[in-house]
Order: sequence, then structure tokens, then C-alpha cells
Amino acid sequence: MSQIFIKYPQLSNLRALVPDALIEEEIGSRADEFERYLAEAKTLIPTVNLNKIFPQELEKESIRLENFLGHWGNVSIEELCKICLIVKWLKPSRILEMGTYNGMTTLQMALNAPPECLTYTLDLSAKQAAEVKLGNLDDLVANHFKEKFQTTTGCYFKRRHDISIKQLWGDTATFDYTALDGPMDLVFVDAAHDYTNKKIDCENAFGMLSKRGVIIWHDYAQVANPDVTKCLAEFAKTRRIFHLRNTNLAVFFSNCIE
Repeated sequence: MSQIFIKYPQLSNLRALVPDALIEEEIGSRADEFERYLAEAKTLIPTVNLNKIFPQELEKESIRLENFLGHWGNVSIEELCKICLIVKWLKPSRILEMGTYNGMTTLQMALNAPPECLTYTLDLSAKQAAEVKLGNLDDLVANHFKEKFQTTTGCYFKRRHDISIKQLWGDTATFDYTALDGPMDLVFVDAAHDYTNKKIDCENAFGMLSKRGVIIWHDYAQVANPDVTKCLAEFAKTRRIFHLRNTNLAVFFSNCIE
């Protein structure tokens, strides 16, 4: 077995879907670079349990999950549970998700938010997505995996009329967020994973956050997306960002209890 799969066992789930040579080419070639980013990030972003950031009663909440198993590219079950616990405790009025993908996470957040909460989710239109130049691995995740798993953007919540989800179309880096008419209590950042776009997404997320708001990022400390870790380490120099233990989630909370 290649050393990259021994060092990063989480990539084993990708082996059945993507040729080993492609993983070596696009992930293995940046592994040393990722380790440098991660080493710096660990000095700035502490790994903590939920109750280090939020009140202890958050972990005692019950959550609602439906059709939540997902596939490669979705958050893990533990990550999903922690996201939903945050949503359930926070009781947001407005949620924004950057990067809809198949809408599995969107659905779970909306199910655990108050009935009056409006959940926005933003992704590229089919025309915009076709114009974006992707690497071979990202192309597989963004396009071929949808065919393999028979999913489309937002398919997990389509035809659901019992929850308030609004699909938005556009590029997260250039979208006019003033059209959303107000601050967000929770922003889930999981769109483009390159450094330039991730930095813009982070700046937009901080700019639209309410006074009690929470930002959650996916793919922190994930070797497949090293620029996410690089970007968050830079923001952590001026903001208190935490890594949730046993996940690839990073969190910023305006009213952190620490």
C-alpha cells in the first residue's frame, strides 16, 4: 500500500472511487506542504470539545436527522451531529451555507433550526459550474460523483415543503450578499477549497455575521484540501477559531465562553 494511504487512512474511502495514481498526483504531491500548514495552524487553532466553546447544555440537546448518510464529499456523521447540535442550541433566525453540493447538510441544519428560520444555500448554476476549470480530482467530486450517486445540487431537500430552504445560484466569491437583507446567525463555509476563494468566503462570512453568530468551516486539517488549513491559520492570527475534536470542522463563535 502507498505511504499516503497509511499516513492518511481517511483517504481509503476515496480509493474505491478514484484511481490511486490520481490521489498520489493531486493529494500526495501536496502532502508535505499540507503538513507545514497544519503545523502552523495547530499553534493558532486549539483542538477542543464542543463545551469548550459553547455552554454545556448544548451537548444535551436532541437532534433530528433524516436521509443523512450522504457519500464522499459530505460531512461525516460525527461532524453532522455536531453541526446540528450547534444549530439546535443557537436557534438561528437565518442560516447561510456556502456550497450546497447535494444538500444533505442543508437539510439537516434546516430540520434542527426553529420553524421560522430561513436557510439560504448558495452554489454555482449548471452553466457556471461548466465554465469553471477544475483539477481532475475536484472534477470527479463535483461532476462524476453526482452521476455515480445519482444526485444533483440540492436534491436532498427538493420537494420538501415543511422547511424553509432557499436555493441561491451564483459564485460565493462574487455574490451580492446584500440581497439577503440582514445578518446571518450561522454561516457554513464549504464552497471552493482553493486559497484565493476560501479567503474571500471567509471575509464575506465574517462580514455578514450577527452579534451572536457562528461560522463553521468544513475540511480543516484535511490533506485533500490543504489551502483550507492555510487560510484558517491566517484568520486565526486575529480571530479565535477552534477545531472540533475528531472532526474536520473549525468554528468561530462571537460569544465564545472561553
